[in-house]
Amino acid sequence: MTVDLSVTIGNLKLANPVMPASGTFGYGQEYAGLIDLNDLGAIVSKAVSPAPRPGNKPPRMVELKGALLNSIGLQNPGIEGFIEKKIPFLRQFKPPVVVNVVGNSIEEYRQVVEALDAIDRVDGFEINLSCPNVQKGLEFGTTVDGVAR
Repeated sequence: MTVDLSVTIGNLKLANPVMPASGTFGYGQEYAGLIDLNDLGAIVSKAVSPAPRPGNKPPRMVELKGALLNSIGLQNPGIEGFIEKKIPFLRQFKPPVVVNVVGNSIEEYRQVVEALDAIDRVDGFEINLSCPNVQKGLEFGTTVDGVAR
C-alpha cells in the first residue's frame, strides 16, 4: 500500500510536506552529500537580496545553556550570483524550489521576485519580513496592511 503525502500550496504541488526551513539548508548544495534532495517536498533556499551581502562579521553564533543564538546577517550571493551559481545546481533535482526573498524596501522585494520569477527553476517565494537584521523590513512586516503592500 502506498500513501499519498502530496500537498498543494496555492498553485504549487509538492510530493510531500517535508522541506527545510529557510536559512537552515543553505541553497541545497551544502546537504546534497548527506540526503537525497529528490526526497524533499521542496527545496527552500537561504535569503536572496538584490545585491550580494557579506553578512555579519564573526562571531556569528554564541552558545548558551540549552540554546544557540545566531546573527548571520543574511549573507547571500544576490540575484545575479544566485542565478549564476545556485540555479544550475538546483536544476538537477525534481522538487520545487522556493526562494526566501529579503530586501530593505518593498521595491527591493519586488526586484528580487520579478527577476527570479522569470527563471524556470524558481517555483515559489517565501517573503522574509521578520528578520531582525533588516530594520526597514521590520517597518512594513509588523502590520497586516504593511505586509499586504
